[in-house]
Amino acid sequence: MNKALMDGMVAKYLESYNAPAKDAIWQQHSATFRRFWSEQVLAQEKGAIPDDACDVIIRILDRHGKGNTRDSEAVARVMVPQGVWRRIFNSIHSDRDLARLIDSIFTAEEPGRRATLIDELYRTNEGKKNSLTGKSGSVITAFIAAFDPVNNLTVISLKHRKAQIDFLDLVLPFDWVGASVGWRIVRSNLLLREATRALGVDGSARTQSCFWYFEPVKALWKPGEHTVKRTDKKVTVTVPEDIEAENEGETAGEDREELRESLQVQAVLAEIGSLMGFKIWLPKSDRNRVLTKWTPEPGELLDELPPSYDPTTMKTIEQIDVIWLKRRSIVRAFEVEHTTSVYSGLLRMADLIALQPNLNIKLHIVAPESRREKVFQEIRRPVFSLLEGRALSEICSYLSYDIIAQLREQKHLEHLSDHVLEDYEEKAEEAD
Repeated sequence: MNKALMDGMVAKYLESYNAPAKDAIWQQHSATFRRFWSEQVLAQEKGAIPDDACDVIIRILDRHGKGNTRDSEAVARVMVPQGVWRRIFNSIHSDRDLARLIDSIFTAEEPGRRATLIDELYRTNEGKKNSLTGKSGSVITAFIAAFDPVNNLTVISLKHRKAQIDFLDLVLPFDWVGASVGWRIVRSNLLLREATRALGVDGSARTQSCFWYFEPVKALWKPGEHTVKRTDKKVTVTVPEDIEAENEGETAGEDREELRESLQVQAVLAEIGSLMGFKIWLPKSDRNRVLTKWTPEPGELLDELPPSYDPTTMKTIEQIDVIWLKRRSIVRAFEVEHTTSVYSGLLRMADLIALQPNLNIKLHIVAPESRREKVFQEIRRPVFSLLEGRALSEICSYLSYDIIAQLREQKHLEHLSDHVLEDYEEKAEEAD
């Protein structure tokens, strides 16, 4: 680390960041979060927490939350879909033991005690598909930061914390890989706060966290992202590193298993679309295999697509994994990615945009949660970001396999519109 360079960065940051004003906002946010936790999540009433009440808190927790603007103050880009946040809150609200355990995490003053309680939460919540306890620790860390932003960093990603620790050449007093999630969350919070203070950034944990996302500083510890100026705007692009190394672990057996899972997801997408009243298109190469998992009613599955574009465009569209249509118009298109490289679907979507720059179709990449970061990395490649018209990251969103399964469990799908997907999708242009 270049000390002179960092000294200059610290000076620029402190000059640009109005800590007293920001801290006042976070005092209000913390009070709002605590009130919601006490009056809604911990309430004895068994009914669901109203969406409106959840959405106020989602805006505090997640910059991606509906209603937030570029200038909104939120914990971080947690990138949990709106509908999943609501599900998390209601899952905790309906499980008294889970709610009390999380409450004890908030109020734990001794670091070792808090780490132990977080690990207990992970054990207690194991197998529950509520998105509360992921590998990155983002959700519980965001909760802790919202509850007390004075003492808890809003750097919520453990991967980001480790990158910052490595950048500072800090000596870890424990084995990062072998340590539990709770231990990593708690110890990295203490370590980074102390190290950031040593750089000259004192004050609240929120003030220190924002230093790490100050653009000149972020470029130092988070390489691989670059800003490219298009004719209309600036876009963030990424250049993935060793692609061959990433793919070395693939085996034929894994490929076959993942192919079967992807066909199941295609079938579920087709079923959801048909229940919502859409006509469905499946590529003829996949059709027979998908139909072993989904049985359409007469007229639901199209034999031919309506000829709305030129032959080259139509050939591209015909290969898309699942399409929802209303009358003669394509409403949504889905590519289900089962390969580690996640290239094929993105390339097909990019081909479509290259052929039709003004295309007004909602596009989605559907992939396992384990590939989420890979999808975002690939979708922001320069070749996809500099397409004529708009960057692919602005048009094409990500949906996980788990989200599609959760959506299928929604009651009364026949009464929902396709806009419900907007509560669950994630966009690469908004991801950290």
